[in-house]
Amino acid sequence: MKKTSIVRATLLALAGAAPLAASAQSNVTIYGLIDINMAREWAGDMRRSAMDTSELNGSRLGFRGSEDLGNGLKAIYTLEAGISPDVGGLSGFQRQSFLGLEGSWGRVTAGRQYSPAFVALDPFEATGGADRTAGLLHRKSGSVTRGYQVRFDNMIKYRSPTMAGLSFDVGYWNGAEIASDDSDVRRQGRGYGLTGMYKNGPFAAAVTTQSFISNSTGGRATTHGIGGSYDLGVATLYGLYSRDKESGSQGSGKARSYSLGAAIPVSAAGTLAVSYGVRDESGEAGAEDAKGASLYYMHDLSKRTTLYAGYSQINNASNADYGFNFTPAAGDTVRVVMAGMRHRF
Repeated sequence: MKKTSIVRATLLALAGAAPLAASAQSNVTIYGLIDINMAREWAGDMRRSAMDTSELNGSRLGFRGSEDLGNGLKAIYTLEAGISPDVGGLSGFQRQSFLGLEGSWGRVTAGRQYSPAFVALDPFEATGGADRTAGLLHRKSGSVTRGYQVRFDNMIKYRSPTMAGLSFDVGYWNGAEIASDDSDVRRQGRGYGLTGMYKNGPFAAAVTTQSFISNSTGGRATTHGIGGSYDLGVATLYGLYSRDKESGSQGSGKARSYSLGAAIPVSAAGTLAVSYGVRDESGEAGAEDAKGASLYYMHDLSKRTTLYAGYSQINNASNADYGFNFTPAAGDTVRVVMAGMRHRF
C-alpha cells in the first residue's frame, strides 16, 4: 500500500513537472539527407566501378534548434554528421557543429562552419555543386594551393540580415591552435573570409575573399572569387570565377578557375544541367591546367525525392592529374558516369 502511494505520487509529480520542463527546452528539428548512386570511372588503363554517396548533396544526419530568449533574441545551434549509406557509416559532427545567438541585427555563431568562400561560389555552379561536376575545378589544388576550403574549424562567423537584397558573411578562424615557441607554427591554419551576397528577382550574385596560413613556415593561400546567376524562365544561367594566390617558402604561384553553365527545365519535374569548367595555372612551375564538362539530369519524384543521372569528364594537361574518385596518370582524361537517388527527410 505504501509502495503504491509512493509510485502514484511520483508519477503525478512527473506529470505536473512535464509541461514546465518542456516549455524550457529548445525547439529541436531532426533532419537529414541520403544520396546514393552507382558509378563507373575510367582514365587511361585505370577503371573503377562502385556504389558511391553524396553526389548532388552530402549525405547527413543533423540536429538544429533554437530557444527564444526574449526581446527578439534567440540561442541557435546545429550539429550535423556525415553518413555513408553504402557501408552504414556515421562520422562525428564534422559537417557542421556550432552554437550562437540570432536577432534582428543578424547572427553570430562559433564552431565548425561553412567557409565564406563556399557560401559565395558553389551556389553558382549549374548543378548546384554536384560532387563530380567539372564546374567545380576551383576546388582542386594543383601546383598552387588554393585559399578555398569548404569548412573551417574554430570559426567565429557573423551573418548580417538581408537588406534590399544584400547580406554579408564574415568569418575568422584560429586554425590548429598548436602550442609552440615558433609564431609561424602557432598561426598555422589561421585565417579570415568575407563574402557579400545579393539577390533581387531573377538576378543573384556574390563576391568573396578568403585567406589562411597554409603551412608551418607562414605561407599563405588566398582565394578571391565572384559568381552570378540569372533566371530567364526557360533556363537559369550561371557563372563563377576565382583567383588563387599562394605565397611562402614552401610554394608560390597563381591560378585562375572559372565555370559557365545552365540549368534548363525540360518538364514540370525534370531539369537538365550543363557546366563547363577550366583551371589555369599556366606560367607557374609545374603548372597543372585542366578543363572539363558535365551533363546532369535531375527528376523530382516529389519535393523530397529526386532521381538523377550524370556524366563528367576532365581533360588534364600534360602535368595535371585531377580526378574524381582516383588520381589518374598525368595528362590522362578522366571520365565518370553515374545514376542515383537523393532523399531529404
